[in-house]
Amino acid sequence: MDITQLQTFIRVSEYGSFTKAGEESFISSTAVMKQINRLETELNLTLFVRSATGVRLTEQGATFLPAVRQILAQLNAAIVDARHVGLPTKDVITVGTSLLHPADPFMRIWQEVSPKLAGFQLRVIQLQNDDNSSNREYALLGRTCDLMVGTFDNTTLKQAFTAFPLGHYHFEIAVRHDHPLAHHKRVTLSDLAGQRLLMVPTGISEKNDALRAQIQTDSPTIQPCDTTGRYDLNDFNRAVADNLPLVTLTPWHTVHPDLVSIPLVTNLTVPYGILTSKFPGTATTAFMTQFAKDYTATSAQP
Repeated sequence: MDITQLQTFIRVSEYGSFTKAGEESFISSTAVMKQINRLETELNLTLFVRSATGVRLTEQGATFLPAVRQILAQLNAAIVDARHVGLPTKDVITVGTSLLHPADPFMRIWQEVSPKLAGFQLRVIQLQNDDNSSNREYALLGRTCDLMVGTFDNTTLKQAFTAFPLGHYHFEIAVRHDHPLAHHKRVTLSDLAGQRLLMVPTGISEKNDALRAQIQTDSPTIQPCDTTGRYDLNDFNRAVADNLPLVTLTPWHTVHPDLVSIPLVTNLTVPYGILTSKFPGTATTAFMTQFAKDYTATSAQP
């Protein structure tokens, strides 16, 4: 077992395809398949179920995946630390990222403002769900990461988080490729009439609750189906397995290769931004204070 095999394992789990994983790794699908087969043999595990439409994780694979992500993240952090031995000391700010909480919006801004924040160094880590918390990855703020990019509203902020706004995500509907709505350019609530619709339960997000209220008013025959809390990958897998429409947001187009995301016609949007814990510590507080100042100045430029 080597690092390349583990990295390939993660890519295959994300894309659900040997071919797409190979394209991301710039190798052939055959080479990807050989790596996975060798890894399974060495570990005496069956990590994937193969089918004509792609691959999906087995229970063994799903159990193995979080540990692999953590191992590679720790290895990457160790390499970064080693490379900076003997260099001028900087405050390290840890940025959490995942498929459902991509750090891209922040990273694009960071490229512009980083020269003014020379006293700070970023470390990016892969977020793991905290399955003991209804807030899942949000619960890791202040524990395994200093900040992350995520959605927020008053309900979220009451859970001891602080947000610096960056913009708004739009609601979308994700459906399987063979679903009747898959080729629509946009979806209205009337298009979903009489169907079951996967979405997070009430009380987690005010914006989600507002969308439920709109559904009740405009298309009451829609049957909301609650997930177990904030989304994780199991909810996207359920949408595929049961062929159910799933309420999603703008940045989740690539979460599952078998789902197509289509804009939902609604005036509701969901604010997103940089999230920190209520008491983030001296270094993170100083970073956010300086970042906010420089970001505001940059945004004000014509």
